[in-house]
Amino acid sequence: MAIANESHQEEQNMQEHHGAGRYVVIWVVLLVLTLVTVYTGRMHLPDFGLLLALVIASVKGTLVALYFMHLSEHRGANRLVFGVSIAFVVLLIGFTLMDFGTRFRLANPPGSQYSDLQAVDIGANQAEGRQGGHLDPKQKGEKHE
Repeated sequence: MAIANESHQEEQNMQEHHGAGRYVVIWVVLLVLTLVTVYTGRMHLPDFGLLLALVIASVKGTLVALYFMHLSEHRGANRLVFGVSIAFVVLLIGFTLMDFGTRFRLANPPGSQYSDLQAVDIGANQAEGRQGGHLDPKQKGEKHE
């Protein structure tokens, strides 16, 4: 009986016209958050840049789901599923970031901000061989047959 009442209420909500004002406000908020994402994406924020981008993306996705997909008007199971899915996304991203942040430093790729090793460009010096060893100056121009 609850499902029938919920679908009847949803049908009434769809027939009511809420006006475009709320959607324009949400759209402007989404545009501002997009501009903040672009602006902060061009800045070098090594400590919290990824966290900031994930928070902004989560807020934007939640706004779209709540207002443009009308989840704010739903009751019961729809809200439960939405809340549980948000909780699982937060857990999965949180565990991934905790794993990456607590790794042994040498396990991270060279050149990453969490690695103690610096990236080495082996071909940077033409006087060095393929493996970084120095070539004999006589052998530089010779071709091996």
